[in-house]
Amino acid sequence: VPGPPPDGWRWEPARAQADVAGRWLLFIGDSRGRIAYAAAVARDAGETPPGWPMHRVAAGDECEPHGWDADGNERWGYYSAGCMSRWKGGCLDDHRGKNVRKVCALDYVSKTRYTFVWHSLNTKLHMRSMLSRVHKLVSEASAPPDAVFLSTGLWDMQMASAHLVCPRMHLVLQALRAELPRTQIALLGFAPCPECPPDHDRSCYHWGRRRSKLTDLMAGGEACGLNATRAADASYLDVGKITGSLPNMRSSPCGTVHLFGAGSEGVISQWYASLAGLPQATTQPVRLPNATELRQFWSPGTYRMQAAP
Repeated sequence: VPGPPPDGWRWEPARAQADVAGRWLLFIGDSRGRIAYAAAVARDAGETPPGWPMHRVAAGDECEPHGWDADGNERWGYYSAGCMSRWKGGCLDDHRGKNVRKVCALDYVSKTRYTFVWHSLNTKLHMRSMLSRVHKLVSEASAPPDAVFLSTGLWDMQMASAHLVCPRMHLVLQALRAELPRTQIALLGFAPCPECPPDHDRSCYHWGRRRSKLTDLMAGGEACGLNATRAADASYLDVGKITGSLPNMRSSPCGTVHLFGAGSEGVISQWYASLAGLPQATTQPVRLPNATELRQFWSPGTYRMQAAP
C-alpha cells in the first residue's frame, strides 16, 4: 500500500502479528535470510542502524539494488563492491562455501534479540559448522531461541547435483529439529521473481530470468520444502504469495529470488503472523561473551565488533 519514503510503499500485514518483545529470534541462512533479518531489525529500530545490513535504500541511491545511472547504463548496487558493506553490514559470506570456521554472526538486542548466523551449503561439513554455532549460542543464553527463520537450499541448487538438493533440505531441517526440539522453525520458501516485459524501457526494476536452471530447481524445491517442513514439524513460508502480488517498485524490486524493501518486510510480516500462537514470552538474559570468531553486537549504549585473535 502507499506509504512513507524511501520509496513510497510499505507492507500492510493482512493478519495479526505476533508480539515479539522479549523473544529471541534466530535467523539462519543465506543472503535471502540476511535481507529478511535486516528487515526485522529495521522494523524494530524504525530504520536500519548504522553499520548494519540493509534491506532497502532510497530511490536514486547509488546502492539501490537495480537501476540505471545518469548516462543510461544499467547497474546493480547490490553487487557493487562499494555497496557491499551497506548490504551485508559487518558480516560477509563464507567465500562461496569455502570458509566454515570464521563465518560471521550478527546479534542485535533491544526488547527483542535478533541473531543471524550465516549458512550456505547443506553438506555435512557446513551443517556441522552451523549447528556448532547454534549450540554455542544456546549454551551462552542458557535457553533456546523462541523461533528460527531458516533460509537455505539455493546454494545447493546452484552448486550441488540436482538429486542432492531435496535430501539435504530434509537433513538440515531434521538436524535443527534435533538441536532445538521445542523451537518453532520456519523455512523460507522458493518462488521466482516477477518477470519484466522485454520492452519495459527501464521502467521495471525486477531482474533475473523467469526460466533458468535455478527456477526449474526451485519448482521442485518448493514441493520438497513443504514435505521436509512437515516431516520436521516446521512451517513453510510461501513467498509466492508475496512475489505474485509485488508491484514494480524502484527501491523494492525482486532480483534473482531476493526480495528487497517492501517485499522483505512482507516476508517478516508473514513469519510474525505464523508466530501468533507462541506461548507468552519470558525474556531471557542476553549474554554477550568474548567472541571466538567474528561477531557483530548491538545493544542499547553498546556497539562493537569482536574478532578472534
